[in-house]
Amino acid sequence: MAQRTRFARIWLLTLLLAMALAMALNRFMDPWGLHDGPRIDGLNALKIRPERPLGELKLSRALRASPDALILGNSRADIGLDPADPALRALAARPFNMAEPGAALTSQVRYLETLLEAGHRPRLLVVGVELFDALNPPDGDREWYPRTDAWQRQRTVMAQSLITLAATADSVRTLYAQHDRFAATMRDDGFNPLYDYGAMAARDGYQALFRQRAADNVKRIRARHWPQDLHATADFVALRRLLDIAGEHRMRVEVMSYPYHMHILGALAREHMDREVSTWKQAVADTVAAAAARGVQVRAWDFSLPGADSAEAVPARDDRRTVTRGYWEGGHFKAALGARMLARALAPEAPPDDDFGRRLTPATAAADWAGETRRVLAARPDLQRDLDAAFGAPVATE
Repeated sequence: MAQRTRFARIWLLTLLLAMALAMALNRFMDPWGLHDGPRIDGLNALKIRPERPLGELKLSRALRASPDALILGNSRADIGLDPADPALRALAARPFNMAEPGAALTSQVRYLETLLEAGHRPRLLVVGVELFDALNPPDGDREWYPRTDAWQRQRTVMAQSLITLAATADSVRTLYAQHDRFAATMRDDGFNPLYDYGAMAARDGYQALFRQRAADNVKRIRARHWPQDLHATADFVALRRLLDIAGEHRMRVEVMSYPYHMHILGALAREHMDREVSTWKQAVADTVAAAAARGVQVRAWDFSLPGADSAEAVPARDDRRTVTRGYWEGGHFKAALGARMLARALAPEAPPDDDFGRRLTPATAAADWAGETRRVLAARPDLQRDLDAAFGAPVATE
C-alpha cells in the first residue's frame, strides 16, 4: 500500500511539474499574442495564426489595444484589408482588423458591443458585407439578441492560452515560425498576411487555387435558398444594430461589398441571379440610406462590379512564376486591391477615375451588373473556360 501511495505521489508531482513547465513555456512563447511579455527575435517575436476560431483571440487583442478604428467582416476582409494601410493610418492611430474567417456580421457586431462595454470606442468602422451570407441564411425574426457570455468566454480563452495542449503545440509552432517565411502568422493589429498561401501558390500554381475556389463557389450558389425577406435575416439585423451603435457613439462607418473576381460574378450571372443580387444591393443601400437620414455618418460602396480588376487573368496551369496582382483566388483579394478599396472609401469625396468601386445608393443599386458581366465574359474566352470547368463542363487543358 505504501508503495502504491508513493507511486501515486510521484505520478501526481510529475504531472504537476509537466503542467507548470507547459504553462511557463506558453506564457513565455505567448503563441496567441494575449499576454504582455518579452518579444525576442528568433524566439517568439512573430505570432502564429492558430488553427482555431480567431474571433475571441482577436477580441482579446483588441481589448488590450483599444483601437480607434475597426475593420469588420469575414475572411475576405481578414486577409484583404490591412490596418497598416496609409489611407487608414491617416485617420486612425490604432486601427485593428477584427474580421474573422467564417464569421457572419452578427458576431462582429457583438465584439463591437463588448469593446464598448469595456470603454473602448473606435471612431471609424470599415465594414465588409457579404452577398454569400444571403444564399442560405437561417430564419430570422428581425430581433437583435446581445451576447451575455462575453467576459466568461474571454476568461476561458486566457486560461486556454496557458494550460491546453493546443497552446503548447502552438508554442512549438511559434518557435519554428520565426525562421519560416511562409509561416501562417497573424500580426498584432489582427491582420493576416497569408504568407502560407504564397507558398501554396508557388508550389501548386495559382490556377489550382482559382479553379478549386471557383468550383466551391458554384456549389454554394447552386445550393442557395434565397430568403423571402432579406431585412429579416441575421445579417441585416446586425447591420441595423451596427448603424444604431454608430449613431449613438458618433462613429463614422464605411460599408463596402467585396470585390469578387469574375469567377464569382460570372457564376452568379450564369445562374441567372440578376434579380437576387440587385435585391441584395438594394437592401444594403436602403439600410444605409435610412441610417444616414437619421444622422448617422455612413456611406456604402459597391466593389462587387465587373471591371479590369475583377477580370484579372488566371495564370496557366504549369505557370509557377506569375504572381497575380489582386487576387489569391476568386474568393479572396490581396491587400494591394484592398488598399485601393480603402483609398476610394476613406478619401475625401471625389469622382472615380476608373471603374473600380462606386457609391452604393438606392439610385445606383439597380445597375445592370449581370449584363456588364456577360459582356466582359464574351470578350474573355479564358475566363469562360474557367467557369466551364467550375460548372463541370469538359474543358481542354492549357
